[in-house]
Order: sequence, then C-alpha cells, then structure tokens
Amino acid sequence: MDVLHRRVVVLTGPYGSGKTELAIALALAARQRGGEGSRRVALADLDVLKPYFRSREANDPLRAAGVELIAPAGVLANTDLPILPAELRGTVVREDTQLVLDVGGDPVGARALGSISDVVQASDHEMLLVLNRHRPFMATLHEVMETAEQIAVASHLRISGIISNTHMMEDTSADDVLWGLELARQVAARLDVQVRLVGVPEGMDLGLGMEPDMPPVVHVRRFMKPGFLGGVVLAAQSQRQAGQKEQP
Repeated sequence: MDVLHRRVVVLTGPYGSGKTELAIALALAARQRGGEGSRRVALADLDVLKPYFRSREANDPLRAAGVELIAPAGVLANTDLPILPAELRGTVVREDTQLVLDVGGDPVGARALGSISDVVQASDHEMLLVLNRHRPFMATLHEVMETAEQIAVASHLRISGIISNTHMMEDTSADDVLWGLELARQVAARLDVQVRLVGVPEGMDLGLGMEPDMPPVVHVRRFMKPGFLGGVVLAAQSQRQAGQKEQP
C-alpha cells in the first residue's frame, strides 16, 4: 500500500465510513513492513466525539502486534470530549515513527486534528477521505464535496486522496464496490487527487481484478462489531470467546 510511504497518514470520514477498520489495517500493515528496520508504529485515536467504533477498542490486538495506541486513558477513555493525549504532538514529529491518525469525520472531530495541524503540516503526511456511499450525506457528489470542504476547513489540512470503501458489511457485492468507486472518482477529480485504495471486506472475492483502471484493492478485516450484533467489541475476540464457551 503506497499510502504507507508517507510517515504520517491521516484517515478521516463520517460515521460508518469504515475509517477505523482501515486505520487499524494500515497500522498493522505498517508494523509488518517494519520488520526491515526499527521504525516505531503508532495509531492515534482522534475520534473524540463518537462513542462507537473507535480504534481504542482494539487496544489489545494492536499492542500484541507491536502497534502503540495513542488515546485518552483511564477514566477519559470513554468520554466524548475533545481530549488529545499529551504525547501526540511529540509523536507526530518523531522521524522514527510511522503514525496513522484515525480522525472524526465531522467538523467538530476535525477541529481536534486542527489543533495539531501545524506539526502535521510540517511532517511527511497525507490526509485521505474515506468514502462509503451507503452512508447518509455521502451518496452524491454535492454531499461529499460539502463534507470534504468542512473537514478541510476545520482541520486546516488539505485532503490529498480518496479511499473508496463503499460496503454493506457481509452483504457487500461487486456492484456496491463499483457504485461507490464511481462517486469516489468524481470526488477525486473535483479535488484534483487520486483514488488511492478501494476497500473490500476480508474474504470476499468480488472479481474486481479485471475492472479497467482499478485502484489498488485492500481487503479489510472487520475488528469492530456493531451494537445490533452484540455490542461494540472486537468481532474476532467475540468469536473466540463463543468457541471457548461451546467446548465441554
């Protein structure tokens, strides 16, 4: 994934876009690539005003994989307040650290990123907008452009690429992916950037390899489990626990 050639990768997008899953996937991929050297890998959770699907929920598997999680700790871990960890600014400027930032996609969440935009701007970075066309207010070019402008203004950073991640979880079809990619390309053209990645749920062979001019495809493992499926927990962890209970 060439997006990892940038030392600081910022993912932003509205609730349900899948940016948290992508942020986790990118951080884990960066750690795997880091076997070549001693570069530290960190994932910073800046999703400060949304209690669901935050990357801090994946603390245990991230740390087990050697990825440092930067997020409010203790009693502040589950608060919906714009609290940024004290070590975040210093981590952004560390040349020995590959950093992925998971940022809230509304203007309020993007303002948290704006508070450190000076050090992000001075770093080798890019900010990628994650687009799931199935989400509210993201189905048309006008809606996405309006959201993108609000994020850019609030964060004081320029969107430098698009990740097309249109999905319906396990019910995702190739038509869903291509429908989302169609809009992602329109947005990219308007912003004069590229569609950098196309997200596809892990394990789904949608036969997209033969599509003309297909951007790189990344298979995204679903770590987070929505409330209507049993709560905001690690899906993999939940499945392991269920298997253990079934054992005699």
